Amino acid sequence: MRISWEWLNQYCECTVPVEEAVDRLTMSGLEVTHWRRRGAEDPRIVVAEVIDWRPHPGADRLRLVRVRIPEQELDLVCGATNFDRGDRVALALVGAVLPGGLEIARRRIRGEESEGMLCSAEELGLEERRAEGILLLPADAELGVPVGSILPTDVEWIVEVTPNRPDLLSYRGLARELAALGCGRLIPFPHPDLSSVTAPFPGTVVLAAPDGAPWYAASLIEGIEIKPSPPWLQERLRSSGMRPVNVVVDVTNFVLLELGEPLHAFDADAFAENEVTVRRAREGERLVTLGDEEIALEPADLVIASRQGPEALAGVIGGRRSAVSEKTSRVLLECAWFRPNGIRATSRRHSLSTEASYRFERRVDPGIVWLARDRAMELLLQWAGGRLVGTSPFGALPLEATPIWLQARTVERLCGELPPPGEVEGILGRLGLQLVEKKENGWLWNIPSHRADLEGEADLVEEVIRMRGLAEVPPRVSVGWSEKSRDDRRWDRREAVRSALSARGWQECISLPFTALDPGEVGIELSNPASADLRFLRAELGTGLIEIARTNWAKGNRSLRLFESGRVVHRRRGQVVERERLAVLAAGGAEEPHWLTGERSLDFYDLKGLADFLEKSFAFPKEARLRLESIPREEAAKRGIDTEVFLLEYDLEPWLAQEETKVAFRPLPVYPPVRRDIAVVVDETVTHSEICRVVEASRLPCLEGLQLFDLFRDPTGARLPVGKKSLAYALTFRSRDRTLTDKEVNGWLGDVRAALQSQGWSLREA
Repeated sequence: MRISWEWLNQYCECTVPVEEAVDRLTMSGLEVTHWRRRGAEDPRIVVAEVIDWRPHPGADRLRLVRVRIPEQELDLVCGATNFDRGDRVALALVGAVLPGGLEIARRRIRGEESEGMLCSAEELGLEERRAEGILLLPADAELGVPVGSILPTDVEWIVEVTPNRPDLLSYRGLARELAALGCGRLIPFPHPDLSSVTAPFPGTVVLAAPDGAPWYAASLIEGIEIKPSPPWLQERLRSSGMRPVNVVVDVTNFVLLELGEPLHAFDADAFAENEVTVRRAREGERLVTLGDEEIALEPADLVIASRQGPEALAGVIGGRRSAVSEKTSRVLLECAWFRPNGIRATSRRHSLSTEASYRFERRVDPGIVWLARDRAMELLLQWAGGRLVGTSPFGALPLEATPIWLQARTVERLCGELPPPGEVEGILGRLGLQLVEKKENGWLWNIPSHRADLEGEADLVEEVIRMRGLAEVPPRVSVGWSEKSRDDRRWDRREAVRSALSARGWQECISLPFTALDPGEVGIELSNPASADLRFLRAELGTGLIEIARTNWAKGNRSLRLFESGRVVHRRRGQVVERERLAVLAAGGAEEPHWLTGERSLDFYDLKGLADFLEKSFAFPKEARLRLESIPREEAAKRGIDTEVFLLEYDLEPWLAQEETKVAFRPLPVYPPVRRDIAVVVDETVTHSEICRVVEASRLPCLEGLQLFDLFRDPTGARLPVGKKSLAYALTFRSRDRTLTDKEVNGWLGDVRAALQSQGWSLREA
């Protein structure tokens, strides 16, 4: 939301510099993301009069302009065409510096001398968007005076308002907040005097959808003159990012910014016999909006309708047919209160976001609607002429909020201390709350209609802390400790695996949980997908990693070590089941090419080794391994990857559900290790894990490590029979309390030999 500091001071007489006001608002939870000075501050930017102009002899799109200031006439070159003889314009003299930093100098343009520059609203810092032509000043502006004295300089804010504070989406609301923060005095808002108008609205308003529009006020003004609004009003709108249109539209926008209540002005001639119906849209109805966009209405949409059909999408945007134009003489002014949920749904459904919908969908203050209606009628009668024929409200506004009992002990518990006497009452009173009852142990507060976000004790304490400042909250040192929750433990375990994989050179991927491939019977199709190509929730992670690998391969990445952990969704026995999974993909080169080692491609055993690491170091259950497979090169080439691809995937739910093992400290070993090597000859069908189980079953007391370091086969059969293989192991022995002797180690080695030979395997001597 764009805010003018000069305009804001019309509602709050600020006594602090703009920098301090920005800081206090930000520290209270309302972020001012940007602020800048706006307008022509340089006194060498002055008011001039156009005496004459003629086309530039050397350029079709340029003019030679002669302007006058007191006691001097100057020749300029200008590209704008929106001015004529006698107009008052903004002239930047030689040496002047524009708000953007441009310094004006005497220049020769296409052979003609230019002794200054005529400025647009954008160049003077009055508008951010590109302005058409130069800025024309009032005809009675005094020649030679600085433009800054006619168009005062200002400070522009960009404020980010949180969704729970719609009361701050207006100048009056921000002024109330600044006053509560001690930045100045809140100026009482003038209440319009329309007591002489007692006639009811000369027509009918039918609230056919009270669930969406419980209250609606209609006012009829005749004899309206459609003309530009006063310069001060146009400047107010420009300073807040709105473009002036005409006096009627400008007044409704002015009241929206001033009080936060969106209003809409219809051409009353569009409503036969002044009959207005607030209803749901009918099947097949369409609306051409003020932006000339035709939209197909849906039965859930709330519309303002005449006998001819919809004239506006309620709370969002008006229609072209009933728009105020130069021919309008009778205006139907709408002031309504719409329920936020309906306006939010309509705005999202049609991708239409307007200043009105932005406020309605966050909840407009029902206590401000009467004031907004009267304020708009007063300004229209003052600046557009005409006569107020009649005005009437229809329906009922929402009930007032229930009072909240605030206990002193709650304030002390949440603040860390009980504020000094009277401070709680002072803070909440400045925020507009009314003290109903005060007791020794607390206070009963009435909540104003503009603070619907205050629902309980904690909300009131939050306001006290916010107004006092977080710096005033006393620090505390927590005593004791709290045990990790189940979710914390699951998170920590996942993080440990992710960190370990990253440390081993694997790169983590995070992808969308949607897929274009139909998972079949177990799949779940989205009823309203964001993309027609991503209609299904993923039922496994491997496919997503293959797509990421395909993109990397296409971009020249020839070494892929990828992993992803995340949730998958599938259907089981009619129920939707979510599971946590981990998937790993390997493809391409194992490492960077090196002259000493040569090139090696990642293979099945790289992934098998990673699986062994996860199952040993992190105790992944082997039965949780869903796949450990390779995709042949020919099949992978169909998916855009010209190499063999290897996939590993685990279901993490059984592992996450396991009891967390306690980590015990073990001091570093003091005594040296003793290593013995042994080679066993087995059939090709015997696996490494079978041999390890036999060795471990021997229960050697000081066996610290068992490492396979060699695999030998002899295809010729000269040194080893065909169909046999030799596996060589290093056995490491170490004691915690003494140095081992050769006799002890050789005895244990003999036990291993006997265990291996008992399986029918032979030992291979050196």
